[in-house]
Amino acid sequence: MTDEEIIATYSDIVLFLARSRTNQPSDAEDVFQEVFLKYIRKKPVFSSSEHAKAWFIKVTINTCKSMYRRVEFTKRDHESEDTLEQIPDDTDFLQTIESKAVFEQQLSQIKPRYREVMMLHFDCGFTLREIGRLIGESESNVKALMARGKQQYIKLVMKGADNNE
Repeated sequence: MTDEEIIATYSDIVLFLARSRTNQPSDAEDVFQEVFLKYIRKKPVFSSSEHAKAWFIKVTINTCKSMYRRVEFTKRDHESEDTLEQIPDDTDFLQTIESKAVFEQQLSQIKPRYREVMMLHFDCGFTLREIGRLIGESESNVKALMARGKQQYIKLVMKGADNNE
């Protein structure tokens, strides 16, 4: 594949992931540019499309982390573990998603840590173990992030339903 084809193929996932990990559109654009600049400078050779996809996801995540190391990142969420009870499994959760466009729009309203995990799982199809390896977290931590993300997403859906009545 040419550089142009690679950029066209992976630009959507890089931009979406950058948006999910940053709070400002300009920050997401900076991450996007930096990721593809790294690609052009390093010229990695990919053994498969899955290898390329994983490389772009990992570089995007690391670039976002580096950016937030420079700028003070928001404090960690200290929700009580008790609130994680009654979180629906993936099958029940997927029934709350109306469409991909609505899902992505509502997903942009939850915290970046949860948004990233949910996007990688539901949009990209990675398992929790694979997500843990990609973002440098344990599988159990990824499960907790996923549960909190689902909880926030459901609250948004319920809030939207209340506003529509």
